[in-house]
Amino acid sequence: MKNFIQNKTKAVNLFIIILTGLVILTSCSNGKNKQKDKQKEKPTDIYVAGYDVNLENSAAMLWKNATPTRLTAGSDNAYATAVYVSGKDVYVAGHEEIETAIIAKVWKNGTATNLTDGSNSASATSVYVSGSDVYVAGSEHNETTSVAKLWKNGTAINLTDGSKFAVALSVFVSGGDVYVSGYEFNETANVAKIWKNGIAINLTDSKIFGSAKSIYVSGTDVYAAGYENDGSFDVAKVWKNGIATTLSNENQYASASSVFVSGADVYVAGYEVNIAKIWKNGTATNLTDGTKNAEAYSVYISDSDVYVTGYEGNEAKIWKNGAVLYSIPGGGNSIFVVER
Repeated sequence: MKNFIQNKTKAVNLFIIILTGLVILTSCSNGKNKQKDKQKEKPTDIYVAGYDVNLENSAAMLWKNATPTRLTAGSDNAYATAVYVSGKDVYVAGHEEIETAIIAKVWKNGTATNLTDGSNSASATSVYVSGSDVYVAGSEHNETTSVAKLWKNGTAINLTDGSKFAVALSVFVSGGDVYVSGYEFNETANVAKIWKNGIAINLTDSKIFGSAKSIYVSGTDVYAAGYENDGSFDVAKVWKNGIATTLSNENQYASASSVFVSGADVYVAGYEVNIAKIWKNGTATNLTDGTKNAEAYSVYISDSDVYVTGYEGNEAKIWKNGAVLYSIPGGGNSIFVVER
């Protein structure tokens, strides 16, 4: 009987030891998983270029993690349209009204450089940095028309000859090639275009209004986002190597404003009717519910997270993975995300 009790006691103690060990292992495992989750949540800096209308005139603005930096004083109307971060340097493209003209500008770490002299009105709509070279896309208007422009380190390159109204909207550099998207009027319609090293490629035909608002190059594939008018409505489109894919309902007004490629996935930001949207590989997700006018202007992918800026109602919004991260006063035109 005594041996039986001793054996039973040993069995119970052994069970307690095993159970305690399992609890410890489980606790350690959960702790490691939590550490891994924390490691996955990489800190980021979110840059948004836009404008603030809470002054006498609109001011060009840059927000870093919702903290504002005013690029202009607000004494003249000004807008920041694009932001690009290279190392420790932050570049912003935009324009400012000076007396009777609008001057295209690029700011580096808050210091402005004029791209035009004010003799003609001009605008800068996109900026891209490759190595030590700074590329800015935009346009300059003379008395009769608008010339699509590319500035490289402040030196202007004409993409069009001025015989037709044209605008450059986005620039992307891949290897030694410089891609610009926009449109050119051909006396019948605005033709969506890509310029590769200054050579024009039409995305739409001469009878249909269209525009390529954004461009992105991934490997050998060239993507553009914008719209095409089917005769009744503007339809959101994304082009891959010149082949168009329709993103929106063809019976409703819509447009795509920005494209970003991450791995095999293609993300496009824009709107349909009055709803801000993000399309991933052609599948739409609503960012707003339609109760207020809204549009998504810019998309950026960082570590599998999807960041978007645009507006809803009277506020600029920053969305992360479909949810509002925060709101900022004024308008957000462009977003760039950097992992610390």
